[in-house]
Amino acid sequence: MQSMKQRELCCAEQRAMERHWKRLCKQAGEEVCYEEAMDDWLENHAMNWREEHQRRLLERQQEEMKKHRWIESEKAKRDLGSQAYIDWIKKYAAQWRDWHDRADDEDYDN
Repeated sequence: MQSMKQRELCCAEQRAMERHWKRLCKQAGEEVCYEEAMDDWLENHAMNWREEHQRRLLERQQEEMKKHRWIESEKAKRDLGSQAYIDWIKKYAAQWRDWHDRADDEDYDN
């Protein structure tokens, strides 16, 4: 059963917290209380993780938008500029962010 604190975390945060708990257990050489690990993560690691996660999300989203601009500009045989970005946002942004949030993101493991 999930704790109230855990229910307030998004999926990616829950995965990061789980990795943090497992890391603490490994360091201690024994099972660490999940609630203590949660408190430690929230107090000492969550803010940095969220900032880094958001930075990576924006970088990756910009890459996808640039790809879309290039593809659509090639089709149109002219540079569509910001029009292509707006098109990507309208068509793909919400779906892409949902996918990205569900993807297992372990390159920043705090």
